[in-house]
Amino acid sequence: MSEVLDLGAQSIEALPLDAEAKQALKDVRAEIADAYRDAFLEMVATQRKMASALERIQNTLSLLVNHFELELGGKAPAAIRVAEPGTEPDLASALLVADPIAAGYTLNQVDIARALGLSQPDVSTLVRAFRLPEDGACAVIVRKGKKDLSNYHPRAVERLRHLIANPPKGLNEAAAKAVERARRRLIEPAGARPGS
Repeated sequence: MSEVLDLGAQSIEALPLDAEAKQALKDVRAEIADAYRDAFLEMVATQRKMASALERIQNTLSLLVNHFELELGGKAPAAIRVAEPGTEPDLASALLVADPIAAGYTLNQVDIARALGLSQPDVSTLVRAFRLPEDGACAVIVRKGKKDLSNYHPRAVERLRHLIANPPKGLNEAAAKAVERARRRLIEPAGARPGS
């Protein structure tokens, strides 16, 4: 293998300097060359990581485009898992809802309780009793687990109001009591309303 011609070293040798100064310049030049080499290797590694990330993003987009058609008309779109710590954040995996916020599913049970003027525990009991998370027009499950996490559409407020006024038969005791408390709060006698 032939030796690489070092033009920088030849240029330093041609300078009218003593041997120590020339050696100091060669050392500085060697450090700069090492720093450039290290920066170049780091840049190449970064570009490889970026290429890998772009490939995963393209695969994710392909998955979304080819396998998940957004259906309008009350059905929730298909969802993507939120990445857990330590996982690749740009890898898609199907869950249940793609973007519940953009689709209007912006409420949680606390928000519903505030909107209806009811206690959160009663709303939680009623949501379960009326199986609201299973109604795609009112709710979407955004995270499956031991205890599913749902987001609710503003329609859920009116749906709950309707179900409280017209509860289904066969509710358990806790749900029946929650309906009774809710009806007292929501269906007030005309004389009990403020300002009347």
